[in-house]
Amino acid sequence: MRLRRCHRTVAHRNTPSLLGMLNQVKRLVVVETEAMYDARKQKGEENRAPRPPLVVSHSPPPANGSTQ
Repeated sequence: MRLRRCHRTVAHRNTPSLLGMLNQVKRLVVVETEAMYDARKQKGEENRAPRPPLVVSHSPPPANGSTQ
């Protein structure tokens, strides 16, 4: 099945022999369609997208010396 290392993705055609092999190792692998894979990758890209900078502004203390 060309499963080389952990956390790697492999694409295969849907054949009876492949389904039999996957059934033997179903507790070790995750099977998803190409559409599910694309949606998962898109969600991951959104999480890694740079966020706008956080701008914090403060006003100077009041000139008359009173505190609020």
